[in-house]
Amino acid sequence: MASFVYLFGPGIWRWRVRAEFPKLPSGVVTGPWSAYAPFTRTLSEPSGARTSFSGNHVLLSWNWKLGAKDFRVQISQRPDFSTTLEDVTTDNTSYAPLLTNPFYATGGTLYWRVAARDKAFNVGDFSQAQRIDIAQRLKVAVNRQARRKRWTKVVVTVSDPLNHAVAGATVRVTGAGIKAKSGRTKSTGKVTLKLRPRKKGRLTFSATKPGYAAGSLSMRVS
Repeated sequence: MASFVYLFGPGIWRWRVRAEFPKLPSGVVTGPWSAYAPFTRTLSEPSGARTSFSGNHVLLSWNWKLGAKDFRVQISQRPDFSTTLEDVTTDNTSYAPLLTNPFYATGGTLYWRVAARDKAFNVGDFSQAQRIDIAQRLKVAVNRQARRKRWTKVVVTVSDPLNHAVAGATVRVTGAGIKAKSGRTKSTGKVTLKLRPRKKGRLTFSATKPGYAAGSLSMRVS
């Protein structure tokens, strides 16, 4: 019986064997080689792929793979990974995307997968596609600037990253010497608030709704 110490590269490999007989007074006599026997060498997918969320951060993790030098991670908007947002390698068994790509800001469902690489940089089998469900961040806009010591009707518009109106969002405004006010957007994604800032500073408009990431807007009062 024999075992391989290390094989570089996936694919179809072949092996053969022959007998060696002792020869007097020394040496050996070899027999004929056997026929080649094929076998397939693969670097199978890492197990335990999982996605964890903490606030606005996402952590992708998996189990260590025997024979791996490092790991290749891909993130895509498509489950077939015909295009990728990220294609990176890491020595660790986890990866935290920075979420700086504009596609992350739109939220929705993304997909990721991981494969091991060996010492010869051969990439093994990828894991099954894993989902990343990112909440869409609300966008907040106002139609005019509030003036100090003057009553102003400010129309606040709340939309999703694709500029679709978001109804039922709670809008709250604070700062610049006003008593906090709040309202709820209608089907048009708009709500009107009557404001009278008593001093210079900033007003902060924040929008929240279950299932979305909160959005905000800061306005200077002069």
